[in-house]
Amino acid sequence: MIRAFFLLCITILITACSTNSKVVVPAPESVDAITQWQTSGRVGIRTDEDAISGNFNWQHNPTGFNLVISGPFGQGTTKIYQDESQLVTLEYKDTKATGPDSQRLLEQHFGWQFPVKQIAYWARGLAEPNSAAAFSYNVDTQLLEEIAQDGWIVKYKEFTQVEGLDLPRKLQAIKAPFRVNLIINDWSIQ
Repeated sequence: MIRAFFLLCITILITACSTNSKVVVPAPESVDAITQWQTSGRVGIRTDEDAISGNFNWQHNPTGFNLVISGPFGQGTTKIYQDESQLVTLEYKDTKATGPDSQRLLEQHFGWQFPVKQIAYWARGLAEPNSAAAFSYNVDTQLLEEIAQDGWIVKYKEFTQVEGLDLPRKLQAIKAPFRVNLIINDWSIQ
């Protein structure tokens, strides 16, 4: 009897030690409470002289981000990321450049603007908090239709529900001569 009890205790202990416990992170209660996110989809950037399009994968957390844009079939991959020290690195082809500002790096190396800092907020339907912004909402749905900020007009074309929150699915950011289109196919939020 004691031996059976002892074996039962060992079995329970081994089972408890081998069980993978999963930490459940509660879903954010509002869009501005999202601290980490990952999204992927399609991006198009157009100027008067040029147009590029491709796929993107964007991971963002409180200390940095990692954005990868690749052309059809993975050709022409561009990576831009920011680490904990806030240093931004741009990698494409055989080039690697670093600096404090992602938008400036992209403009210096490609000649077009892609306001990474602002789009990190705009992609969630928020204004970048360090500058003034004007908002327009749809009268019927009360969903955001437009943000005007830093000379850019951001138009929201479609939203999707992610863990009970309305997040943009299609948006367009315009500041002549630049136009950035994002189609977000997948959201993961924390």
